[in-house]
Amino acid sequence: MLCSFIFGNSYLSSKIGVTQAGGNNLEETIVENGLVENVLTDSFFKQPAYAYTENLTVDGSILSLEGNEALSPSVEDYFVIVDNNNLMGINAPLSFYLPTAKRHGIIKYIVQDGDTAGKIASNFGVSLNTILWANNLKSGAIIKPGQELIILPVSGIRHIVQKGDTVSSIAKKYQAVTDEIIAFNNITNNEISVGQELIIPNGQLSSATSLAVSAGLKPMTIDISSWPNDTGFFAYPTSGGWNKGILHYYNAIDIINSCGSPIYASADGIVIEAKTGWNLGYGNYVKIQHFNGTLTVYGHLGGIYVKSGDRVNQNQAIGTMSDTGNANGCHLHFEVRGAQNPFVLKK
Repeated sequence: MLCSFIFGNSYLSSKIGVTQAGGNNLEETIVENGLVENVLTDSFFKQPAYAYTENLTVDGSILSLEGNEALSPSVEDYFVIVDNNNLMGINAPLSFYLPTAKRHGIIKYIVQDGDTAGKIASNFGVSLNTILWANNLKSGAIIKPGQELIILPVSGIRHIVQKGDTVSSIAKKYQAVTDEIIAFNNITNNEISVGQELIIPNGQLSSATSLAVSAGLKPMTIDISSWPNDTGFFAYPTSGGWNKGILHYYNAIDIINSCGSPIYASADGIVIEAKTGWNLGYGNYVKIQHFNGTLTVYGHLGGIYVKSGDRVNQNQAIGTMSDTGNANGCHLHFEVRGAQNPFVLKK
């Protein structure tokens, strides 16, 4: 038996064929039932189509027949044929519930001549913000041919699970629906693990996160609201300069000043790292352990005056401002770990 359904030109203008396995081969069955006249020449098969031979639930999972087989001894697998050329993933009201006909994985796209972020978003059927958020691009950012972009399978957010995260807390963070996160990521028993990558369908970044993204910075996606506010403990780590004050990863702010300006230890402590090189974009950096259990990090330095193991005093010069690593001009990337960053001006 073969059924076909027409959902209208605005949504799904193609036919969906459903037929039991067995008997004639699939092509003969399709032709016999009038879905197309000629499998080899009809436009129905000029574009890739999806064929499934599993018992599927609406969320794409396999339907277990255990316990029901005695009641339905004649149940057999079915073929489902969907014309991919006319499957309008954006407008179709059933699009979320046809996940097997949609891309689930993240892909990397190389920007071509004439591409814009908006054009790429349209071509992949996702929102412009999805492209911007996934690639830490600010609104109106210029992309160049050869640049690599991350493309999510649906509009939303990519989230890396952190310690203490739950599906519910992630859904709340991104104003998303818990059941959609579970279904899209095939989560069982609400179990997720640290470091796991999740797609958050229709997720939205908070205004604070969006502010960092709009400035071309990596957003601070970890909730640090419970961290202590050690007012007066940390001293300003430069001599003057312009504090942009935008919170970004990792509990950091950027201070702009002239190249070669001195950088000072924000509090007494022990230098635990003093490294030169790229260092994941930090460039030359110093990390100091303080006696209240916090850490401070000083990135994009030029000269470094200290070494690992040195004891430093508050306001002691530890290096100079520069643009080493992933820096656009001379500035200090200043992080506080384990407490609120007192120099954050904009969240």
